Amino acid sequence: MGGLTRVATIIDYEWRRALAKKSIFALIILAIVFQTLIMVGERAASAEGFVTTDLSLIWITGVLEGGLFVQLIAVIVGGGSMSEEYEHGTADILLSKPIKRVEYMSGKFLGGLSLLAMVEALITFVGVVLSLAFFGAQSGLQFAPIMVLAIIYSSLIFFCLSFMFSEVFRGTTLAILLAFAVFIASLVISPTLTFLYGTSARALPAWAATEFPSLVMSELITGSSVLPPRDLGALGQASLIIAVYAILFTLIAAYRLLKSDVTKKTD
Repeated sequence: MGGLTRVATIIDYEWRRALAKKSIFALIILAIVFQTLIMVGERAASAEGFVTTDLSLIWITGVLEGGLFVQLIAVIVGGGSMSEEYEHGTADILLSKPIKRVEYMSGKFLGGLSLLAMVEALITFVGVVLSLAFFGAQSGLQFAPIMVLAIIYSSLIFFCLSFMFSEVFRGTTLAILLAFAVFIASLVISPTLTFLYGTSARALPAWAATEFPSLVMSELITGSSVLPPRDLGALGQASLIIAVYAILFTLIAAYRLLKSDVTKKTD
C-alpha cells in the first residue's frame, strides 16, 4: 500500500471519527436555523418597509452569517483530531502500523479540513436556497463557489490552532477550550486595539478569520448596500495573516509529533 493510499485511509477514518460527534451535527443545525431566522427577519422587515439591504444580494448575508459557525466547527474538529487518539489509546495502534508519522498527520489534517469544506458547502447551499425561497431571484450567485473557498480558507487559522493544541497538549477538552479562548479574546480586544493602535489590531487571528470572506465578496460585488467596497490592502493583509498563522501552527504540531515518543494512553 503506497503512501497516498495510507493517507487516504486515514482521511476516511478521520471523517468517520469526526462525524460520530453529536456536537458537529448540532452546530450544523444551529447554523441552518440561524440562517433561516435571518431570512425570516429580513422578510418581515421587507414586508413592513424597513429594508436595510439589497434583497437581490441577501444570499450573501445568509452565507456569511452561517459561515461564522464554521469557525466553531473548525475548533471542535481540529481540537479532537490528534488528542482523542492519545486519550483512547489508539495512537499507539495507528502509529505501530506501517505508516509514517507524516502520512498519519497528513491524513488527520486533510480529513478534518475536507470535512470542514463539506460543511461550508452545505451551509452555502442552504443559504442560497433560503434566499431564493424567501426573496426570489438573486444576483451574483456565480460567486457562491468562491465564497465557499474563502470561508474554508478563513477557517484555517482556528482549525490549525486547535489542531496544534490537540497535538501539543494531547487533551481534547483543553485544546478546544484554549482555541475558543483565543477566538473570543481576540474578538473582544480587537475594538480596543483598533481604537488605540489602528490597523495593528489586524494581526489578531480573529480579524482575518472573520473578515476575509466579506473582503473577498466586497471585491467581487462592489457598490451594494450589503457589502461596501473595501481596499485591496486589507484583503491582502487578511490573506497573508491566515497563511502565516496556519503554517506556523501546523509546523509546531508537526514538530511535536515527529520529535515526541510514541504516545501512551493518557489518564
